[in-house]
Amino acid sequence: MQLRAETIAAMYRYALNLGLSPKRAISAVYGLRVVEAPGERAQYTRKLERWIKQARDTKNPLTRRSYLPEHVRERDAPRQWPIDRDHYMRPRRAEPAIVRPNREGQYAGHTLLLRVTRTLAPERAVREAQERGERLIGPDLIVKGAWSKSARSLEVPSLPILRAVSPLETVRLVQALVKDLELRYPGIEVRAIVTAQAMGRPDDSP
Repeated sequence: MQLRAETIAAMYRYALNLGLSPKRAISAVYGLRVVEAPGERAQYTRKLERWIKQARDTKNPLTRRSYLPEHVRERDAPRQWPIDRDHYMRPRRAEPAIVRPNREGQYAGHTLLLRVTRTLAPERAVREAQERGERLIGPDLIVKGAWSKSARSLEVPSLPILRAVSPLETVRLVQALVKDLELRYPGIEVRAIVTAQAMGRPDDSP
């Protein structure tokens, strides 16, 4: 339960940081149903609501605080939605959900963009799993990096292959990699895109 609470809290905060609806993002990653009707609020599964409650009720043994603080509407309202889509929670203000910190150091003003995908499972094993009515995913995560326009003359750092990573561990390990890169490159901003495929879904479709 503790690992799940930590994972759900991390995904919730990551979605907020991107300006997206946390519940919708987590539902998309895990393939949970979202019921929508014109003029009505989206209805999410009981499983999702239970996971979020666990994340709010479970305390981090190191900090003695819950993994996910209580919801504050003004602070946690999503800041953006896909193009051509309106939503009842569209905020009146346009400022980002999280204020970006002032960065100092040799790499201040530069951004390293990471894209995380998952290796493919062997075709034979995939076919055998399909015959059993199961879906098999690859074991490892591949991380590719690219500098923003202001730093394209710099060499992209060597990025590791994350071996034998389950979908539940993916967000936590990617966050650890981001923190490590920020320590190695003072002042750098690291942005990571974890694809749905990396989270165990067959593709990036919602």
